[in-house]
Amino acid sequence: MAMKKIKYVLVLVTAVVFTGCHNILDIEPKDRITGIWENEALVESYVNGMYNSLQHGYCEALWGALTDELHDVHNNGGAWTVQRGELTSDNVSTLSTTTTIPSFNKWGSAYARIRDINEFFQEIESSIFDDEIKNRLKGEMKFIRAYLYSELLWRYGGVPLVTHVFALDDDYTAVTRESYDKVVDFIVNELDEAVEMLSRSEILKGRATPDAALALKSRVLLYAASSLNNPSNDLTKWEKAAEAAEALMNKGYTLYPDYKNLFMEDNNEIIFGRYFTKSINHNINGYSGTNSLYGGGHNHPTENIVMDYEMKNGELPYSIGSNNEMIVNPASGYDPENPYLDRDPRFYASILYDGCVFQDHEVETFDGGIDSPLSSIVPWNATMTGYYLYKFIDPSKSVNLRTDDLSTNPWIFFRYGEILLNYAEAKFELGDEDAARNAVNQIRERANMPPITSSGSELRDKIRHERRIELAFEGHRFFDVRRWKILEEVSSTQIIGMQIRKAANGKKSYNIKEVAPVVYYEQHLRLPIPRTEIDKSGGALTQNSGY
Repeated sequence: MAMKKIKYVLVLVTAVVFTGCHNILDIEPKDRITGIWENEALVESYVNGMYNSLQHGYCEALWGALTDELHDVHNNGGAWTVQRGELTSDNVSTLSTTTTIPSFNKWGSAYARIRDINEFFQEIESSIFDDEIKNRLKGEMKFIRAYLYSELLWRYGGVPLVTHVFALDDDYTAVTRESYDKVVDFIVNELDEAVEMLSRSEILKGRATPDAALALKSRVLLYAASSLNNPSNDLTKWEKAAEAAEALMNKGYTLYPDYKNLFMEDNNEIIFGRYFTKSINHNINGYSGTNSLYGGGHNHPTENIVMDYEMKNGELPYSIGSNNEMIVNPASGYDPENPYLDRDPRFYASILYDGCVFQDHEVETFDGGIDSPLSSIVPWNATMTGYYLYKFIDPSKSVNLRTDDLSTNPWIFFRYGEILLNYAEAKFELGDEDAARNAVNQIRERANMPPITSSGSELRDKIRHERRIELAFEGHRFFDVRRWKILEEVSSTQIIGMQIRKAANGKKSYNIKEVAPVVYYEQHLRLPIPRTEIDKSGGALTQNSGY
């Protein structure tokens, strides 16, 4: 009986193999997407999905936590790995999935999306729908691919340029890194073509536009002209950077008059942003809210940046001595007993500090205060620096982490304020100090701050300082200190905060305290390529120096 069963099974299997042979072998290829390219709605949806690779900044933590802008008490597995000098080619991969650092390591995710975009370009020409629609979609995809390559370039330096779809049997060991300049040339060409394609179609809110492509080009060329990437100080690179910024300066954009509300609503300063709705929203309020109001306790501004907000007269309030002592600038009018009086208005629009009023609640970050680590309300979420983030917080909505009243204010990828600062920096490096001062003083005029009159190296410092304040927490600082090659200088000051003690008579005292250590190594100017990628390449990919 057993023998009969065995024979029956063999016959059945044989029948399946031979009678079903055509069905088994004639299958859709598994190394590419099929079946959507004749359907306009599906192709549109495919392109829409690619926008998710442009990650907005309203994540659980902002990029500032990787710099001297922000400190995050929850980031012991994320930002502190970078700040303490513990980053390696082995652990960099772990920083792409953590919830506290938004896409720090872009290698895998960016190349995965680049492959999808390459497949789009491989297939789109065979689609039968209208050429105008094709051109718009191609322009959008060129912009997104250029953005992804820019993200890779700014992190790792020169990277492989992959513009075709790899088949399963292709030789991946043939992929090598291109030079920084060659990647820049590729990105600029992509963006120029995107401008041409997108200029023929309707402008759609929240999607790539010719001006979005020009703004990305401006940033790419500015970084390429900077000392890290332009050690010979080739002035033609600065000329290209200036021209790219200038291309947007007669497009009708203006500086929005209210710095705080600039980040709360759509306005004419935004060149390209991510827009949200009640159904597709974000929760920066909850993630960053004060602990006493049941916020999540992320994104605490540091004293490092607070001390860089000038007094209303344009003078810096104080500097830090070798033992973290405060050295007051007598010309500033700074009062150590009233440290938050008469500061740059952007300070009040960006930072919640001890004694200010937020949502009918006086913020108390003094030792034992309701918003301090000695609070009776979720003290593990409390600030260690003495400050809470306010810049992107919608004051009309709850900061309770578990609220259903989530935020819809846009995330701004590119805005006119940045373009003016790009232009100012490039024109200064070209020797046109008048143009540089004029551009940066437009920013200061909006902030009701006195104009800059400096020249020479002092003017360079002022332009860089203005960029630090104007673009605070927007994701620029990490790259700026590297491309300027001042990371070592910046790292010489630890992450510091303000220790506030309140006496029985109500009088407060203010002293600088160290919050977290910072270590500098030269390799920190670039990120390491994940070791797994180096290994998979069979050594064809070379690692960045120091890792």
